[in-house]
Amino acid sequence: MNDIRPAHDEEAAGQDFGEPDLSRKAFYGIAEIAETLGLNRQLVTAWRRRRSHGIPEPDAELSSGPIWRGETVEPWIDVVRDRREGVGGQPLSAEVALRAGRRMLRVSALLLDQPIRSRLLSQALAEARELLPVVESASDDPLGRAVEQLLSPVRGTDDQPVDLKVFRQKVLSEVAQLEPLVRLAAESLPDPESAG
Repeated sequence: MNDIRPAHDEEAAGQDFGEPDLSRKAFYGIAEIAETLGLNRQLVTAWRRRRSHGIPEPDAELSSGPIWRGETVEPWIDVVRDRREGVGGQPLSAEVALRAGRRMLRVSALLLDQPIRSRLLSQALAEARELLPVVESASDDPLGRAVEQLLSPVRGTDDQPVDLKVFRQKVLSEVAQLEPLVRLAAESLPDPESAG
């Protein structure tokens, strides 16, 4: 089998090309990036649309969507994977978890209002989304996963969800699961008797 080594790749000069790295691909689309990171496609699509998390610009656009060359996107994938695996990430604080709970309760209350007050709902959604970078950069632990799940309906939504009925169901479904999150957060809080 002939191995092709790009002439411009200085790092490749000292590598052994006998065994190809099967985990690396020549090209990546949204689906391949999501699969490699263990995320869902909607999240990666939202990151790309919002230009968040430092995702590089695609090398080309096909009718099926954006495409990246491996050498363009793999360094970014490595950084995101390390961050998600807790390398350098701190555990999510109980205060942030409880703040996320309060913000999602506010979103829920506004979604249950009739008529829905669009301006207040937009503001509440923006405030809930503000917590996403903090939660996503935290180390992977039970509290962090619970908060990430709680905030999942606001990930990738804009200030005015298109289908309010479906969005309301998603939000209420996650808020209904608040009890374990509150329990985990409460366990992380300092003991009130030792506080003073």
